[in-house]
Amino acid sequence: MLKNKDLFLVVLCIIHGMHVFGQTTQVYNIDSLKKVLSTPLHDTNRIWALNNLGRNYQNSDTVLLIAEQAVELSQRIGFKKGEAEAYANMGYWFNQKGNYPRALEYYLKSIQVAENINYKAGLKRSFNSISTVYLYLKDYRTAQGYARKARLLSIEQRDLITHSLSASWLSKIYFELHQIDSALKFGQEAYEAAVATNDPFPLYLSTSRLGEVHSAKGNHTLALEYFRISLRSSKKDGRYFRITDAHQQLANLFKDTGDRDSCLWHAKEAFRISQKESLTATLLKSSLLLSELLEGVNDSESLRYHKIALTAQDSLFSQDKNQQVEALRYAEIQRQKEVEALKLQDEHNRKNNLQYAAIAFGFLLFVITFLLLSHSIIATPRLIKFLGVLALLIVFEFINLLISPSIDRVSGSSPLLMLVIMVCVAALLIPVHNLLETWIIQKLIEKNKKIRLTAAKKIIATLETEKEG
Repeated sequence: MLKNKDLFLVVLCIIHGMHVFGQTTQVYNIDSLKKVLSTPLHDTNRIWALNNLGRNYQNSDTVLLIAEQAVELSQRIGFKKGEAEAYANMGYWFNQKGNYPRALEYYLKSIQVAENINYKAGLKRSFNSISTVYLYLKDYRTAQGYARKARLLSIEQRDLITHSLSASWLSKIYFELHQIDSALKFGQEAYEAAVATNDPFPLYLSTSRLGEVHSAKGNHTLALEYFRISLRSSKKDGRYFRITDAHQQLANLFKDTGDRDSCLWHAKEAFRISQKESLTATLLKSSLLLSELLEGVNDSESLRYHKIALTAQDSLFSQDKNQQVEALRYAEIQRQKEVEALKLQDEHNRKNNLQYAAIAFGFLLFVITFLLLSHSIIATPRLIKFLGVLALLIVFEFINLLISPSIDRVSGSSPLLMLVIMVCVAALLIPVHNLLETWIIQKLIEKNKKIRLTAAKKIIATLETEKEG
């Protein structure tokens, strides 16, 4: 049982951890998370806890139920970050099961929600995850685009875990495209980031990539070491679909080196776990390999594995599923075009507003300067103050328009942070405005005195002339 102090620390850990959640896998004790959920939490904290619990539940259909609860609660209170994370968890669950259309559907939902609030932590995770789906579907161009987006965001936010994962997927993409040098470059980048994190997931993935590359280069001894590290790391991570993939990688390597017994053992392990946990993607790979290994040795078993492979292939890549994937991909391309068009329109409007603000400020500055320098017009301090306030407001709006993109990046579109930044800008402008206003009014008073004195002298001179006449 958790004590009150321990429970409080777990809650704080969840709340803090979710601010940097993104692709990062926050690892918590499942019992502790359940204990937290049994207490009266604020709705947003409960959503964070649900999303963390779903993310940390290993190899269970409960993940989907938890994510659905998080979506429902998030929509009820309008908590978009929680909704984006829950959709990403649902996509993650379908992805590991090999249901790529449903995975794409939920990843795209997560991206759309996160984009609307500029939630970069959620975006980098979904960008990274959706790249894996397109990679499995052999749409390398789309996969590369999303992986690069995830990598850039992870570097920007200094998230080593997501950086390692996105670089690993880029390595895999280049490997599939037979660009081995690029695959090795990103594989090494992924491994360096993974070692710095000491997290089993990125270490499993990056060593898997390096094992593939060195195997392709013929460095089988080095490849074997990387694959063994990958298997150990996958077991520490605990996700079955990663463990089966690590066994499959070793089976492929032993096949290439002619070690039939080791190849057969690892292929059977991959097949056994895949069949037990309904992991269709690795079931297809392992059954195909087993069918090949047993051909001519045990033809009945070879045929059995071949039939299982055909069923798995149909489940993964049926015509209906391919059509669903293509429809989702097309819809997302159209949505991205619309988003880009809106961004261009907003940028065009911002530039126009900047020009209007500059023209208005220039006009007011001209009027104030004219009143200040005019030798015939007397302007009251009240008028100058009024014009000065107008100028201050225009300058403030000009600065706001000018720096708004930078403010969005720095604040993450947080209304509170944006307000603080604009208050700081106003705090700098107001003293400057007061100093200028005081100086201008003083000069104006001096000028008005001179005008009045000159006018008075003219009147006196006119009166004296009339007397003399």
